[in-house]
Amino acid sequence: MFQMITPRRWSVWATWIGLFCVAVLAGCATPRKNPDVLTVTYSTCPYQITPLDSALLTFNNGESRELAVNHDGTIETGSGREYVAGKTPAEFKTILRKDFPDAATIEIHEFKNDRFSVLGEVFHQIHTQLGSGPMRLMDAVAAANGFTSLADKQHVRVVRENAGRVETYEIDFRQLLRGENMQQNILIKPGDVITVPRDFL
Repeated sequence: MFQMITPRRWSVWATWIGLFCVAVLAGCATPRKNPDVLTVTYSTCPYQITPLDSALLTFNNGESRELAVNHDGTIETGSGREYVAGKTPAEFKTILRKDFPDAATIEIHEFKNDRFSVLGEVFHQIHTQLGSGPMRLMDAVAAANGFTSLADKQHVRVVRENAGRVETYEIDFRQLLRGENMQQNILIKPGDVITVPRDFL
């Protein structure tokens, strides 16, 4: 015998049907990918100025001037020669600010020869010259003939040091191989050290 649905019972059924639909739609929804990120950590280590290091001074009028440390450890300033070898970057900046008080910014650059290294689980570990054109991380690994079968491609590191400031880039190379998060394919600079650890799992 047909049983009439009361308004109260219909309300309960409607609630259950609504919850079921929400669950189905949630299960069918496309998962959102995490935004592309480039993980970089910064640290400092003791550093002393050496010959051929340089300072880039930028002035408010837009002009800039680069001063290089001579082989004898001195630098040419407005007041003459100043011995700076052995100074810390902070001490070097203090000397420059005294002679160039109108400088808006002062950047210290450590001299590096035009070489980079790829170490760890690659077929040929290399310490070689950068070419005339730009080189990116994937190019550098290719120059080392790629990864061995033991390589942990998820935790590739690029360590970059400049006058006591150390930048460490954590690279998930698996993403690069899939064409994802391509901002991790950073430009290689002189002195960069790329390390590919072993996957012990």
